Amino acid sequence: MIEELKLPSVEDNKIEEILTRAVSLFKRTGLSDLAEKWDKILRTYTNKKLAEF
Repeated sequence: MIEELKLPSVEDNKIEEILTRAVSLFKRTGLSDLAEKWDKILRTYTNKKLAEF
């Protein structure tokens, strides 16, 4: 049963961190259109990752 539990890998955590930082950067620099697009990518990635568990 424990073998079936899939934990997020280091790569998964890094991808999520990079996407989060990109959204933050775009918001700080006033690029709201890009921030919204990257936020959508982040949410899609997060939801996909959650669905795998």
